[in-house]
Amino acid sequence: MGKLRDYAVMRIPLYLIVDARDSTVTLFSEPNHDRYHTRTDRKFGESVRIPEPFGFDPDLSRLNPYA
Repeated sequence: MGKLRDYAVMRIPLYLIVDARDSTVTLFSEPNHDRYHTRTDRKFGESVRIPEPFGFDPDLSRLNPYA
């Protein structure tokens, strides 16, 4: 996963992946050197907290998988 490593190296604070094929949301946070230290996986319909600097809870129940 090149982007995952590159974004961590650039110290992008959060990297959110929405996968409509698998009905999943993955949040990577706490970048350090070439990796993220925290990974949070959720299914559509569950809840996930987007930490600061954004600080909000997206409504994952509104996401629809690919048909």
